[in-house]
Amino acid sequence: MGPSGAGKSTLTNALLGRAAQRTAPVRASDERGVHTTSGRELFPLPGGGALVDGPGIRELRLWDASGLDATFEDLSALAARCRFRDCSHGAEPGCAVREAIAGGRIDPARVESHRKLALELARQAKRREGGAARAERERWKAVSKELRRLSRERRR
Repeated sequence: MGPSGAGKSTLTNALLGRAAQRTAPVRASDERGVHTTSGRELFPLPGGGALVDGPGIRELRLWDASGLDATFEDLSALAARCRFRDCSHGAEPGCAVREAIAGGRIDPARVESHRKLALELARQAKRREGGAARAERERWKAVSKELRRLSRERRR
């Protein structure tokens, strides 16, 4: 899988040893591939196995937070030893993660990857909660409107 114009169909044709998928030449203006494939297709490979070719993906998101700590078990274990429970691993004193980075025991790029993924999960959760909160406001707005209507009818 990959973005549109990455060469997935070209790779499919190379693996199959024939022109099974339509491809287009690279754009001269920016030397990038162009979107050509519009459907998904399963191809049995000559040496065994199968390959699915399809259109490019626009966006890839994390599904949920359950795998983040499992993927970064080493960081979770270190973070548990930080002086403060809500340590951001930035400038707080007693940060076990920063100490591990300084000691060369953990790659700073790994910590940055974890931070970015955690931020993305937080943004997704906020969007989900925002939609639920909006729906709840709309529901109560309708209830209030109905109560006002009934109150006006009673006064008549």
